[in-house]
Amino acid sequence: MAKSAGDNSGSKAQSKSTGRQSALARSAARASSRSGSPKSSQAVRGSVSKKPRGRWMTFLSEVRIELTKVTWPTRKELIQSTGVVIVLVIIAGIYIGAFDAIWNVIIQAVGLS
Repeated sequence: MAKSAGDNSGSKAQSKSTGRQSALARSAARASSRSGSPKSSQAVRGSVSKKPRGRWMTFLSEVRIELTKVTWPTRKELIQSTGVVIVLVIIAGIYIGAFDAIWNVIIQAVGLS
């Protein structure tokens, strides 16, 4: 069946698929250009010196910079938080110890051990 000059339904479908293909081609080209090209220069992080050093030295200097940004707790907050942790550990220990003792009695009564 031959297409008539007034029949545009085929051309619309063809342009939609061409549009999809070109969009996929563009996104694939962008992805390949990002991953395929080596970095021309490394970005400077924070106030780290531009001098070439080993990776460990760079890492340690960045750690030091980040530690200066930390908001450390006051002595009072530290003592309170430590107290809460100790109390909760004691409560959890008592809870687990109680269940262990109960199950130990049950297991011995049944004769499984």
